[in-house]
Amino acid sequence: MVQGFGATVIDGGGALEGDTTGIPGVTALATTGVEVAAAYGVTEALLEAYPELRPVFELFKAGKNSEALEALFKTNYYQNISPTVKARTKQKLEQPGVYKDSLEKYKLAARKRLVSAGIKMPMQYFDALASQAYETGMDDSQFDQLILKSGTITGFGGEVLGDVSGLKAYANSFGVGNYLNNDYWNNVSRNLFAGTSTTEDIQDEIRRQAASAFPMYSTQIEAGISVDAIASAYKGAIASILERDADSITYQDPYLRSALQYVDPKTGQPAVKPLWQFERELKSTKEWEYTDNARDTMDALTSKVLRDMGIM
Repeated sequence: MVQGFGATVIDGGGALEGDTTGIPGVTALATTGVEVAAAYGVTEALLEAYPELRPVFELFKAGKNSEALEALFKTNYYQNISPTVKARTKQKLEQPGVYKDSLEKYKLAARKRLVSAGIKMPMQYFDALASQAYETGMDDSQFDQLILKSGTITGFGGEVLGDVSGLKAYANSFGVGNYLNNDYWNNVSRNLFAGTSTTEDIQDEIRRQAASAFPMYSTQIEAGISVDAIASAYKGAIASILERDADSITYQDPYLRSALQYVDPKTGQPAVKPLWQFERELKSTKEWEYTDNARDTMDALTSKVLRDMGIM
């Protein structure tokens, strides 16, 4: 008597007795070697997909149940293939209509999930990859990795695009948006979709870059204070003194960067540039000389000189 898969098999090809719950293909006592084989999920239809099972099947058919089970337990099919894959393979071979319907339902659910996530790819590639994922029993994460490695993604939309747009704005507010190119953002998109990074992870990375770019303010930046907030007084001075639109002043502006990356000439260390000093430097630039502000200042100085000389 041999135990296996919740069944009791009488050696010699007799009957299958005892608990048959959960044994595929068994609704009554097995009376032939073929029925015994079916009780262990080994059917003739399955042999085409798994040729290594043919010797096992022949042993069952010959009534050599002990030898058949010993051989079955050594097969790759038994040791390494999941119950899900076994069930789907069996269904594909024995119930092709049911298998096709289940596959289409799987594809529909996967398409909805991927569209929501923001994946863009040609439909023919999706169908092929979805069929592969279903046949091999992949979960959603494994299917996503298969898609990423396939090289068939043409872009990202949906949730991923929304997250990346928000992160780009975050990088700009920390003064490092210009450092992050398309390759960086494509990689971020892939990692967000794959679940290997979160928006919080990317924000941490952005703050670290900002702290490196503006070391004097690293403590504030690491605490989550944006460079926009830190730089607001300097931006205001540029807008006012050089008569610029404040929204047009970027972190590539040489005056703004000189203020934020100021190094004390006495110590050689990063330091906060005094606002009065920054304003004085702006008024010493060529750009300031062409502003209404400069002309008004010069007119006022000229009038004062003339008054002092008693001419006015």
